[in-house]
Amino acid sequence: MGSEKKMKALVMWFLLIWYVSQQAVITPAMNRSLEGGTADEKNYYPPDPHGGNSNGTPCTTPPSTHGSPPSTHGTPLPPSPGGGGGGGGGHYNPPSTPAITTPLSPPVPLAPPAPPYQVIPTPPATPMDPDPNTPPFSCDYWRTHPTAIWALLGFWCPLSQIFGMPAASFFGSNPSLVEAMSDARSDGIGALYREGTASFLNSLVDRDFFFTTQQVRDAVNAAVVSDEAAPAQAELFKKANKGHLKHH
Repeated sequence: MGSEKKMKALVMWFLLIWYVSQQAVITPAMNRSLEGGTADEKNYYPPDPHGGNSNGTPCTTPPSTHGSPPSTHGTPLPPSPGGGGGGGGGHYNPPSTPAITTPLSPPVPLAPPAPPYQVIPTPPATPMDPDPNTPPFSCDYWRTHPTAIWALLGFWCPLSQIFGMPAASFFGSNPSLVEAMSDARSDGIGALYREGTASFLNSLVDRDFFFTTQQVRDAVNAAVVSDEAAPAQAELFKKANKGHLKHH
């Protein structure tokens, strides 16, 4: 008997605890439900059969918005993405403008590579004839400008006066300087007289001439007595008269 009473008392204790826990859960829910219903009842207005508003005031004129429809700063609000037909207040996001892309400029073509540097050999310098109007002058210049000789020595200056009588005697006569440079002999003696006379005149007008006046006289008198020495000395005089012989 004692054990059965203990068992019944334990069952009753569990039932009591279960009932109390159920009441703790149901009571707040019922309170929230009653509060919601009361709030709805407070805000509910039955429709007026005489055309009044739901709040009990007679409706004589439709609500006015000062002659203009509701404005949302000049831009109508589109329906909300959530649907439902009801338009709650929201922020209107205008459609984004596509970004403007600048077309790329065409690539600049690269310049072709420069050809490899080539060294062009320079030909050896060849002696050039001097300015015909600048000393030294050639034999032809003196021969065709007798007034220049006359201004320098006198037109009738004989050959013996500049080289001496021994040198003039090989010529066969005592010609003037113009006649000596106009001689048509083709041997070495004739060339020696022509080029030697021009070298003598160049030594008087050009201080940088390769031969001095005395050297010209001595060379003519030494070469006129030899058929081999005369053409060789005449060739040296000719190079000097063209400016091809220079002092180093």
